[in-house]
Amino acid sequence: MKPFKSQRIQKSFFDAQIYDRLIPDDHFLVKLNKTIDLTFIEGECKKYYSILGRKGENPVVLFKMLLLAYLFDLSERHIEEHCNYNMLFKYFLGLEADECVPDHSTLSRFRDRIGVEGFIAIFNRIVDIARSKGLVSEKLRIVDSTHMQANVDVFRARGKKPNDDDDHYQAGIPRSPDADARKGAKSKKKRFFGYKHHIGIDSKHDIITNSGTSGGNIHDSDYLLEMASGGNPEALTADKIYDSDYNHKQLEKRGTESHIVRKKGSKKPDNPEYQRSVKLRKRVERVFAVIKKYHSGGRARYWGRPKVTIQNLIIDALYDLKVMAMVLTRPPGVVSPNL
Repeated sequence: MKPFKSQRIQKSFFDAQIYDRLIPDDHFLVKLNKTIDLTFIEGECKKYYSILGRKGENPVVLFKMLLLAYLFDLSERHIEEHCNYNMLFKYFLGLEADECVPDHSTLSRFRDRIGVEGFIAIFNRIVDIARSKGLVSEKLRIVDSTHMQANVDVFRARGKKPNDDDDHYQAGIPRSPDADARKGAKSKKKRFFGYKHHIGIDSKHDIITNSGTSGGNIHDSDYLLEMASGGNPEALTADKIYDSDYNHKQLEKRGTESHIVRKKGSKKPDNPEYQRSVKLRKRVERVFAVIKKYHSGGRARYWGRPKVTIQNLIIDALYDLKVMAMVLTRPPGVVSPNL
């Protein structure tokens, strides 16, 4: 017996009439519903629910609501309102046209209930689906990280005026409501307070295969091997900040050829594949640009590393689902999906 409500698969005649008239066949959400089956989420989430008491809201519906929140860069409170009145959203959620959606507090409880472990499992299953559909080749994995600003008013938390100098490069900021956020640097002159979002993407279609979140003070290189795990990539490339004897040796032990960009003065591999990988490495910057510009990837919505990790897992899953839906439904001759 399911500890949550079952998702309605068959639309009523009344709903079918409404949705068929209002929903365009070429919309991304329609393509996603037709190409990717997300019902596996019920199985992944079942262990986090109790069989006692009232049945909870269906986890597929709740996860899809979170996808919509990040797809359209809306807060959880606002996505509740939009889902109640937007027929396209209701169609995507699999709800009846006059059915009320779960409220935003239910979304918050769902995130807390499933936790980091559950969202990692969901993300990994989505990557597995991409592999099963031939969208991941494991010929080359591209690794990089980007910064995320903490959901904190830094100057207020620090207790200083905005024009005060800050030469003290400490781990955190006094009085910050986010105890897990840390100071980091994009360069010698550009600093930030927050987190780093680490990813590994497959070069075939830029599917994100690995996702990680750390404090802003963590060195990028510390996450290289985690981003190299799973799938046994034949080669891996990353920026020169990852260039170290340790990383090269560890990749070699795993059977992965290191195409990490070499620092000035280091010996570069003498083969054309290395040069090709270095050129392809820049594609990861486009991935970060999309998730930052359109899907809340530049700033943490929550306080605490666990919740920010969940945010990044949802964003990365959303990006993969966008790629999958577009690639699997694109017309012949189109080279890349328009994200």
